[in-house]
Amino acid sequence: MAAIPSTVDFKTPRQKEWGVLQSKNLAQLNYGGITDDKGVPIKTYSTNCYQDALDQAKLLIAQGTGTTNVQVVEFVPYDYMMQPNV
Repeated sequence: MAAIPSTVDFKTPRQKEWGVLQSKNLAQLNYGGITDDKGVPIKTYSTNCYQDALDQAKLLIAQGTGTTNVQVVEFVPYDYMMQPNV
């Protein structure tokens, strides 16, 4: 059986990212309490710190969102587009 050649390097992925799904949508949150130079919270869809994602999920649950609507997810972004070999 011949191996299908691939240009994808699975051994060196970029940093893992964490996000929070709220009602099945990726939520834009202020991970880590980061602010800009004017003190305005900077929001993003993901963080590379699991603890920051977990803290934001806890805040959403405490605000009454409910545990069934909040999930912490892990994903690994890559710098390529997968294309099938035909």
